[in-house]
Amino acid sequence: MKKKTLEVKMIDWFDDHWYRIRYLNEERLEVEEYFASVTTKLGVLAKPYLLKWYGDVGTQEARRKMREAGDRGTRIHYAWYVWTQGGAVVYQNPRTPAYDKEELDEIFKRFNGNVWVLENQDEHYDFLKLVQMHELLSPVKTEAEVKVYNVEHKEAGTSDNIFDIKEGEYNISGSKPVKLSGGLWLGDLKTGAQVSKEHFMQVSAYIHCAESMGYEKFQGALIYHTAASIKSGIEGLKVHVLTREEVDQCYADFRDISRVWERQEKDAKPTIRQLPCLVVMKKEETKSA
Repeated sequence: MKKKTLEVKMIDWFDDHWYRIRYLNEERLEVEEYFASVTTKLGVLAKPYLLKWYGDVGTQEARRKMREAGDRGTRIHYAWYVWTQGGAVVYQNPRTPAYDKEELDEIFKRFNGNVWVLENQDEHYDFLKLVQMHELLSPVKTEAEVKVYNVEHKEAGTSDNIFDIKEGEYNISGSKPVKLSGGLWLGDLKTGAQVSKEHFMQVSAYIHCAESMGYEKFQGALIYHTAASIKSGIEGLKVHVLTREEVDQCYADFRDISRVWERQEKDAKPTIRQLPCLVVMKKEETKSA
């Protein structure tokens, strides 16, 4: 049975991620703490390939490209989230729109505002790869944007998906079917250029967080990469399958990395700033004569 969680909220401050967790502890007392994100802890890993890339293209250009890639990934992630929640995703190229304003308003009305509009064809194409994967998997249940945390290690994260999948073989990654055991699988979407061992450690930590909250044991993890060069199966989509044994091996590596972060950042705390979402110029009041 999952522990009672009162609130899990992600606190973003530029490059750092923290989660504010309010939960009931074993004594049924309410506790509020700030947990570092799994990706923040993984930030202590050396990234020589990234330094080389910065040197090749220049710092300013590298930051611009990373920002654009991040924004693109966010749009695809949100389209995927809306769709898995029963909403609608609309491809609406600004130059050649498929719907006029009245038609678009009707779509928003029909789905109670749970609609996301993609304007770039390549982003919509990547989203459709995910839809095809989901239809092939046909999960018994799909959870999306699941915030998970581990009280013992004071870390948290957001899982893109948790699937309850039936045992079987699935043509989701290339020409050979992938055999999956029945049960829970953690899913993670990657839209970048590659999938690394860092990503394997990330999803492994998410699984152990979820299990510490009371989820039943996971069978493994699926990392779906929409920028793959693969031609067979779902073209352009590669699904990396981590077995339970591989998950536990990667988690052991993550715990080693985590200990380094905890030694270096033992006094780290989130920077909390309240930024207004609506800013309006105040007009001077005029008095009538």
